[in-house]
Amino acid sequence: MRCRIGFQLLVIVFFATFGSLGRAESVTGAQRQAASDYLLAVSRNDPQAIANAIHPAELDRLRFGVLQKLREESTRGGNAIRERLFGGAMPLADIERLTSVNFFRAVARRWSPTVRAHESLDGLSATRDGERVHVLVKQRPSKDGGRIETLEVVTLMAYGREWRAALPPEFEALVDDLVSGRQLRAVVAQSGSMTDSPPAAHRSSPQPPERNPSEIVSMLEAAEKALVDGRCDRYYKEFLTPELQRSLAGRTMDSLISSCRRSMASRELLIAALRIVKRTPATIDNGGNRAVYDVTGQGLPFDRYVLERVEGRWYVAE
Repeated sequence: MRCRIGFQLLVIVFFATFGSLGRAESVTGAQRQAASDYLLAVSRNDPQAIANAIHPAELDRLRFGVLQKLREESTRGGNAIRERLFGGAMPLADIERLTSVNFFRAVARRWSPTVRAHESLDGLSATRDGERVHVLVKQRPSKDGGRIETLEVVTLMAYGREWRAALPPEFEALVDDLVSGRQLRAVVAQSGSMTDSPPAAHRSSPQPPERNPSEIVSMLEAAEKALVDGRCDRYYKEFLTPELQRSLAGRTMDSLISSCRRSMASRELLIAALRIVKRTPATIDNGGNRAVYDVTGQGLPFDRYVLERVEGRWYVAE
């Protein structure tokens, strides 16, 4: 009885909220399918699938609007918006080459929606709002997902004879916060399993993130200078751990050095990574001989960077 009353109240709130926008209609099969595709993509946290479920015109609008602000900022000599949205390692020229889908995927890394997966979905009501339709749906969980049914509202736009989701308001609000500098929360993600950790006598517990020791800063600056001077061979042969050098021996090492020499973009990426790590707090473990950096959202093609101390000297390990 309580569940039924709660559900009825939610429906009443829905109609009270959207009733002034347009007349309530029944949900068509195409609208229900579009809502289902979008919600399943969000439940899987799959940026590519989410982008495919969103109307292309919405993705184009996002890209055009943000790029305009990035270009205006660049003419003023700034880069704060670019760093907040894409990280300091991604130059504006690379951002401009992104397709609308890849543009959304890059920005969506900062978005963490939560939607439960469903086995089936019922369309309850559709309310028109200009060219958009707000659809209220009820999600039925899979057999192993319990018995709790959830309600979601998905905004749709016509796409030929089909429908696609509009950009979610909460996503647009996040982008607006990042562009304006209102998004000040820092999210630190840590991953890994403790089941295979060595005994405490051999490996100490990780310490909270701390500023880089001076010997790490010196190593990072020396590695950066080697790359700035075009000494790619020195970077790969002097600043990588001996173990990593052995794993890259032969043609792989020669290929990396050659690519670094030929491509300014490759060197700039390596330099950007060193500069980001230099200003990022480190999590020190392995008895003070390993420094792990969370570089998520910095525009790098990886989410962590690892240094190791071997015989008293620091090297790049990952």
